[in-house]
Amino acid sequence: MAYVSGVTRRLRVLLALALASLGPSAAPAHFTLTSPPSWRILGPYGDPQKLGPCGDEGSAPASGVVTPFAPGETITITLDETIFHPGHYRVALAVADRSELPPEPPVTPGDTACGSAPIIDPPVFPVLADGALLHTEPFTGSQTIQVTLPSDVTCAHCTLQVLEFMSDHAAPCFYHHCADISIAASSGCASDGDCADQEPCTLDRCDDGTCAHPPMTLADIGAGFLGSLATTACSSEPVPPAIGRLFDKADRLVMRARGRPERATRLLTRASKRLYRAAHKVTKADDTRISGECATALGDAVDRAQALVTCLRPAH
Repeated sequence: MAYVSGVTRRLRVLLALALASLGPSAAPAHFTLTSPPSWRILGPYGDPQKLGPCGDEGSAPASGVVTPFAPGETITITLDETIFHPGHYRVALAVADRSELPPEPPVTPGDTACGSAPIIDPPVFPVLADGALLHTEPFTGSQTIQVTLPSDVTCAHCTLQVLEFMSDHAAPCFYHHCADISIAASSGCASDGDCADQEPCTLDRCDDGTCAHPPMTLADIGAGFLGSLATTACSSEPVPPAIGRLFDKADRLVMRARGRPERATRLLTRASKRLYRAAHKVTKADDTRISGECATALGDAVDRAQALVTCLRPAH
């Protein structure tokens, strides 16, 4: 049946997300890009990120996310340094092709192969910021870098690169993350609905006629956050009870995560596992139990819920 193959493909995507989010990394990396979302589905430590310009090693699936911004907009980059090394960060922009990204700066060895690297101050395009978050001690939480996009640049699909330089470190001295973004003049908005995009990890808001897309946080969780299995396609047939119970349990775990931020990672992980099991049961619900249209709709609802849980986990 066509609907079974479609749901099976979704199940494979969810399995990849679950393994990336829940499983330990074989080679722990050094920082993870939280916002704008990475062009790839990142592991819990931020891998892959060793090869330039954008962490091109490994087989992590592409996220497909292109985050929209406006010319001249000041944007906030959020990252978590998962393994401490003294150093700093550089942000650069490639408009037409990633080959436009500047090369890694030359390194002067010190006590290790990675002693020091020059900082461009003031930055010169395509570098938007250099020497950001210069530090010699571990960070205590998520860090942000604010950069202003060029006012005279527009692009439908350009690359924002965040480069980490690590001193007192064996080679390689740099780790890399990239986000796919677009830069286009805003046409204005009258309501939040005018700002809807395809990015599940941000909110869509109209602030004084301008669209804003702040990253989603635990504070945004509310009743019905994960949506509902009550789809039009299943209106005349009951949802298999086992699928409904798993979905409801995931919803309750997400609600608990908002009230227990110190346990959010564990609770969201448990919610993700419930949704994965629900997706698996959808693939087992053949046409003797529910129709193909209903199975497809249930799979879509579980996919959306899993994406929301995945969005909340990297920052916690």
